[in-house]
Amino acid sequence: MNISPEEAARALGEIEASRTAMRTAIRNYRGHYHLWLWGGIWVAVAMLAEFHGPRIRFRLELAGFATTVLIILRQKAQIRSPGRDRFLGMLAAIIVYANVWPYVLGGPPNSKCGFAYGALVAMFCFVVSGIWFCSYLLWVGLVVSALILVGLFCFPAIFWWWIAIFGGGTLIGTGFYVRFFWR
Repeated sequence: MNISPEEAARALGEIEASRTAMRTAIRNYRGHYHLWLWGGIWVAVAMLAEFHGPRIRFRLELAGFATTVLIILRQKAQIRSPGRDRFLGMLAAIIVYANVWPYVLGGPPNSKCGFAYGALVAMFCFVVSGIWFCSYLLWVGLVVSALILVGLFCFPAIFWWWIAIFGGGTLIGTGFYVRFFWR
């Protein structure tokens, strides 16, 4: 099958229009809210752990999950995508499965490792989402995963500050990028 240069140009134009429409939909329909929400939670958890220990982490994460569900329900009315519910089910299964087994098998050795493990699971979900939908999520997941590991192994004395600045800060900054500059 041979296509003419005009047909190829038209097809490429349609692909670019589709890409632009997808990015506009994500930007306009609260894709950035997830990044701001979880970036803020990471900053709060890190600062609370630094000054008071990790006692309140579960409550903040539970509030974050509830807020995430509300954002998703609100988005669902505005963005329709085939297979979306299956994708969200897959992410939920990853999160539940990955967070149940460490506790069944004995739990993390300390709060820093526990936080790092949970954050790496979340970043794995970002990587999967990036492969599935938007490449920026792939890169955010990979970069933040690397930053988590650098903080845990290279800077354990300032780990919570590291997470607040480079983990939560990266998520918040990416939210601003998606909302205001992503085209």
